[in-house]
Amino acid sequence: MLQLDYDVPVDVRNAVGSQRKHTLGLGVRMQDGMPAPTGVSLKVEASYDDGRNWTRATTARKGSGFTATVERPSRVHGDAYVTLRVTATDAAGNSVTQTVDRAYQHRGA
Repeated sequence: MLQLDYDVPVDVRNAVGSQRKHTLGLGVRMQDGMPAPTGVSLKVEASYDDGRNWTRATTARKGSGFTATVERPSRVHGDAYVTLRVTATDAAGNSVTQTVDRAYQHRGA
């Protein structure tokens, strides 16, 4: 069973700054005691309206994990909560899709 780990650059109020883009760190692993998954692919989506509309984040490999760059949609101007949906699949066919409602706040510009 694949597990997801998140590294979101939030402050003590669980918010990222007002810059238009921010980058998350993501890890994909098996349960404790199992070997690391191979051939992992990752899809990250963000919603600024509680899941009504989704925007795909740009992902890249970084070390043994991934980064995802989330960009605030042009229609969103004030403070907004970000809902994340992450799907990971490995070469063995294992997969996980996880949605985190209102994962953190993105401060307004």
